[in-house]
Amino acid sequence: MTNESIIELQKIDCNCNDCIYMVRDMIRLPKKGIPCPINYGRCSKFDKDVSFIPATCQIETQNCFKHRKDK
Repeated sequence: MTNESIIELQKIDCNCNDCIYMVRDMIRLPKKGIPCPINYGRCSKFDKDVSFIPATCQIETQNCFKHRKDK
């Protein structure tokens, strides 16, 4: 896959992981070496806490998502 096709797939998924409005919660990150499928952060657009699983399609974010590379 090319870089462009990966970004296009991320835009379809609309996952918070790839959103420009995502601010990661570094305190809730798991300790090094401990896998954790759920990530946490704060949406700066709506000023609310969010949780997400990277590389998973999020239907609820289809209207608010903006890819971090689309600055």
